[in-house]
Amino acid sequence: MKKVTAVIVLIFTHSFGAAQSFENKKDEFGFYYGSKIYEERHPVDNSFFMSQEGWMLGINTSSEEYVDDSYVGFKGRLALGEVDYRSAGTGTMSGIPDYQIEGTGYLGFSSEGSNSRTTIFSGLGFRYLLNASGLKLSTTGHSGYDRESRYVYLPFGINYEKNNLELRAEYLFFLYGQQKSYLSDVSPIYPDVTNDQEEGSGIKLTAKYYADKTMGYEFYMDYWDIADSKLDVSGNFMEPRNTTSETGFRIFWRY
Repeated sequence: MKKVTAVIVLIFTHSFGAAQSFENKKDEFGFYYGSKIYEERHPVDNSFFMSQEGWMLGINTSSEEYVDDSYVGFKGRLALGEVDYRSAGTGTMSGIPDYQIEGTGYLGFSSEGSNSRTTIFSGLGFRYLLNASGLKLSTTGHSGYDRESRYVYLPFGINYEKNNLELRAEYLFFLYGQQKSYLSDVSPIYPDVTNDQEEGSGIKLTAKYYADKTMGYEFYMDYWDIADSKLDVSGNFMEPRNTTSETGFRIFWRY
């Protein structure tokens, strides 16, 4: 009995008590699938104005390096998908192509314990979206038009690693955005409109599991809340407050 107890204690100590050496260089490439919900609210009474719901399929890449207590990282993704449009007064529209590009660079510092590593970081990010409903008609006969969005933001976050699990949370401080609506897709008599966006925020949450040294899985959630834009140069057009939420699943490989 004493020998069995000693073996159990030894196994427990080796598995949970020994200091873990975390990797200082991590390069990853993967694929992901997510569901997306975009919604706009009326600028006067905050009532429902329109929404787009659908899916996104893309590739993601990550490169991170730890040197002593410092951290440098980059994460990027490229995606395409389809969304369905629903509005309060202009009917519905299905199968709208949706495209997204995003890249973020990070700098931070880490603290490693006996069995975990915690990293605090900030950085700079850029996000580009294209919603291509131009030349499509809604069920009520209203014409769609292409819309481009550009965001620049500062992430502030924390990353926690323990054994094969990694948890990450980021608050996204909105620096500047610009929305371009190609109203000329509806008719040549309409001008294309550009609106500057100055207020908003976002959140990114991920839970990553390393199945082994070569691959793993990740669940993610992104959320944006962007305030009413400024009027365009003509003083007639404004981009109303909008929110975007995306949740999904990633599978990645290390190289």
